[in-house]
Amino acid sequence: MISPAVRQRIGEFLRREPRTEVRFPRPEPRIVPTSIEEILPGGILIGREGPCFVHERLYTELNERPMPLLRRFEQIGRPDLAEVEDGAYWEPVDGPDGSPAPHREPRTLPEAVAALDPPERGLFRKFGHRRMLFLDIETCGLQPAPVFLVGFCHIGDRNLVLRQLFARDYAEERSLIVEVERIVGEHDFLITYNGKTFDIPFLRNRAVHHRLGFEARIPHLDLLWTVRRRWRDRLPDCRLRTLEWRVLRRLRAGDIDGAEIPGVYHEYVKHGQPHRLIPVFHHNLLDLVAMAELLPRLFEPETFARDYAGVSQSS
Repeated sequence: MISPAVRQRIGEFLRREPRTEVRFPRPEPRIVPTSIEEILPGGILIGREGPCFVHERLYTELNERPMPLLRRFEQIGRPDLAEVEDGAYWEPVDGPDGSPAPHREPRTLPEAVAALDPPERGLFRKFGHRRMLFLDIETCGLQPAPVFLVGFCHIGDRNLVLRQLFARDYAEERSLIVEVERIVGEHDFLITYNGKTFDIPFLRNRAVHHRLGFEARIPHLDLLWTVRRRWRDRLPDCRLRTLEWRVLRRLRAGDIDGAEIPGVYHEYVKHGQPHRLIPVFHHNLLDLVAMAELLPRLFEPETFARDYAGVSQSS
């Protein structure tokens, strides 16, 4: 128990000595490494060669309506049922004896152009559209840089399913390539944009680097070749972004320049910061959607000249 005299001396001492505030040093700002699965919905896919991250979205989640696009896919393999300009359809032609003819003939010039059947239509006549697969890859540059993100788009139950496989570090590239080969083999034919020159050879070379096999024996439709054959004289270039504006009438928003993508991935592997990868996933997703929406336009009657002229005057 403290006596009154001692309590008084303590009070006098506290009144004489200025009070000093105890300050603790503030921590230096630092980056806390996190992983992509903490900010993007998805899961870890455990395959034959190990894990990789998988992220899936639906076409409807992009505020798009899938049914009109799915109906246009279906009509690619049935050109006799395709609607042409001004609501005109193919006109049946009777035989010389008045009996119904076994074929139809075009009635207008756009129908005549549509009757010049593109060779690519044979894939849809043989396989339909239900088991086609769109593919697009993101890499750290040209060979021998790694591939770290592969996007797919396939037909689901009354919707389009967008799936992205991601290597969270350089070691997961091996498992990513194995899963890409498995997914490709489960479909009837492949659709890419410049994939015959870049995507598929790149994946094969990376498979060789990891001493893996990579078989993509299904038929392959490269949309770039078809675009060049049809529109190269009317467009400033044949980049997919140009086609989005000139043909699909859509401008990209929130996209990242392709030259920045390798650096963003290297920084993620070193320091985390998965939020910087969101524009990369978005870029890959936009490429897949653009290919899917561009596909039926390549098989429509030749009305693009009028549309392009209208866009050029307004731009």
